[in-house]
Amino acid sequence: MNRRALLLPGLLLLGAALLVAGFFATFERKDVTEPVAAHGEARYNRFFALEQTLRRLGESVTSLATLDPKKMPLTSGATLLLGAEAARVDVDDAARIAAFVRSGGHLLLTPGAATTARVPLFEALDLLDPRPAEHACSLLRTAANEKDGVLLCGQRFRLQPGAPVEAAIGDAQGGYLLARTRLGKGTVSLLAGFDALSRNQLKRPAAQQFAWQLLAPNRGRGVLYLVYALDGPAFLKWLSIQGWPALLALAVLLAAWMAMCSARLGPLRPAPALHRRALLEHVQAAGEFLYRRDGGRSLHRLACETVLARLRRRDPACAMLSGDALYARLAERFGLDPAQIAQAFQSPASAPAFRASVITLARLRSRP
Repeated sequence: MNRRALLLPGLLLLGAALLVAGFFATFERKDVTEPVAAHGEARYNRFFALEQTLRRLGESVTSLATLDPKKMPLTSGATLLLGAEAARVDVDDAARIAAFVRSGGHLLLTPGAATTARVPLFEALDLLDPRPAEHACSLLRTAANEKDGVLLCGQRFRLQPGAPVEAAIGDAQGGYLLARTRLGKGTVSLLAGFDALSRNQLKRPAAQQFAWQLLAPNRGRGVLYLVYALDGPAFLKWLSIQGWPALLALAVLLAAWMAMCSARLGPLRPAPALHRRALLEHVQAAGEFLYRRDGGRSLHRLACETVLARLRRRDPACAMLSGDALYARLAERFGLDPAQIAQAFQSPASAPAFRASVITLARLRSRP
């Protein structure tokens, strides 16, 4: 075999081997984590990460968007984190939550900017002072040498004078960003906001320790309910309370539309006869119009011309006659009185004379 024929394949194999060796020599395997957008429950439940973390730690926890007693039986020792607006809690649920706290439950909520409004939950708890406070921020560090911390920002709030405070961030004069107080046998923790417990904030160790301390009073004693939102009232109930102007306008528009589409009311008209024929009525109306215009003279002239034209086609001898001779010829042929025929061909002077002339002319036209 020729050595030159083997040289080219050998060089190709050598080059391929060098490329493979270079690839494995420079290849480095790495695990790369790519962040993706939240999907599923994590999109709308801001406490989803907190729920999953506590469940992995063996805590009994559930997320809800309702305060229905069947889905959330508040028993002594349980914890309720109310992440929705407290103003959306109605009077019955507010009384049930206040009784739950006084019996030994733990309630976490944020007053927000609604401390000056008449909120049923705040009235049932009777803890907040309606005096306004300023917006503020505070950086919390769980350790002295820790670089990162939890930034707690929000509207400060005030407590009623004399309310016992177990833990707080702030003071009674300027207001609190966080305050834990006793109410009966239970505990109420008020925060300026729950951002530190929401979504990706729990990735930081400081936020994890802060959440663990917040849930400390009843941790491990009962179910932890995370209410991330509250469904609004039933649509029909909301519409009857808030939407009555729209209902009133819709009712007016509906009444106007019905009035526009309904039949017009007026005097009763007799039903048309069954043998009614529009063509005959039109001919009769046209004849009445012509009669009123000149007393029937034009109609009488047309009737006479029609009779004479027909007679001359049937009896050519009549074409040479006129006057009394014509009337006598017609009387002899049709057996009528010559005076009656002469009267029929005379211009009528009245309506009865016109009617009599037309009747006689019609007889002459109808006979062969």
